[in-house]
Amino acid sequence: MCGFFEFNNNSPLADELIEALDIDEQTPMFRANMGAGPASSVDIIVQSGSDRIVVPAVWWLLLDPQTLKPSRYTSFNTRSDKLNVRSSAGFIPYRHNRCIIPATAVIEGEGAKGSRRYHSIKPQHCAFAMGGLYRQWINKVTGEQATSCSVITLPPHPKWQTIHSQSTPLFLPHADKAIIQQWLDPDVTNVEVFNQLLTPSFHDQLIATPIDRPSTRNPTGSTFQL
Repeated sequence: MCGFFEFNNNSPLADELIEALDIDEQTPMFRANMGAGPASSVDIIVQSGSDRIVVPAVWWLLLDPQTLKPSRYTSFNTRSDKLNVRSSAGFIPYRHNRCIIPATAVIEGEGAKGSRRYHSIKPQHCAFAMGGLYRQWINKVTGEQATSCSVITLPPHPKWQTIHSQSTPLFLPHADKAIIQQWLDPDVTNVEVFNQLLTPSFHDQLIATPIDRPSTRNPTGSTFQL
């Protein structure tokens, strides 16, 4: 599960990702996100015509059509084993509305409530390009519009087991321009080309720091490499 992340838009990690994705002109559109949890407003990267643009989105894929607020169905993550299930919320977006959710750190927890251990995980050289899905909503009465999103999660990476034993976010290979182009292209509907991405992998050296809780993120131990 990915339940908390941050995107420090002024960090060198963010600069590296922005350059890798060829979206320098979109830099002013990024908001400082020093800690977002489910249902927060976050920034995502989508393809619009021939351009890649930054769009604010509610981190909760399923919204109430009348209020455009998060629905009662938990949907801030989309499990990879549901992507090809026709009745799942992610089936159509996976084929038509894929996005990148940038993060300079993700926060994961392991263990039961009350004794849960948290870690902040950061890449060493370039911000994470998390693979995500998005939807666009319109209130048919008021005309109000909203965008929502979710992070795709994969089975746990072997090195991630002590961080979170249930899942690992989908980290896209940000330096692979061909893969990034396909991922963002809404005309690429043959999702078999993405099968290789659904095996958990890291594309940078990761640094993990034990912390007290997601909201404060005070270090409680020494950092280590994954």
